[in-house]
Amino acid sequence: MSEIFVNSIQKNKNDFAMQIAEYIKMSQKFAALKDNVFFNQKIAKAQSIGKDEALKSYDEVYFAHKKGYLIALDERGEMIDSLQFAEILSKNSQISFFIGGAYGLSENFKQKMDKIISLTKLTLAHKIAKLMLFEQIFRGLCINAGHPYHK
Repeated sequence: MSEIFVNSIQKNKNDFAMQIAEYIKMSQKFAALKDNVFFNQKIAKAQSIGKDEALKSYDEVYFAHKKGYLIALDERGEMIDSLQFAEILSKNSQISFFIGGAYGLSENFKQKMDKIISLTKLTLAHKIAKLMLFEQIFRGLCINAGHPYHK
């Protein structure tokens, strides 16, 4: 069974928590899906100082969570469809997704990724992008399993 980690910098863990928990539950028969939410005093202080400090604090917290095939979400990333997304899931037994904080992700961190994708050309609130990512993970797992969720 594959392992999928969704890592996010998020001040309020309760945003869409019920919906995300439901996607995690539905995904259990296909993969071990984990929601890793990070926010601490160091990140809060860094964000109050400015972009460079914030990005550095995100890098520090994310460094230990780089496992398997690494995917960053970025508005300038590659646009892929659900079938291409499902193919990524099928080819990798361990995947870590990274959603940036208020200032995104540092260029240095993104350079260490195996892939950078964009969910849409629209600018989204991080909490909405995260919910969309969980839905696409479930959809991709269903596609790979031949489940009728993706019609």
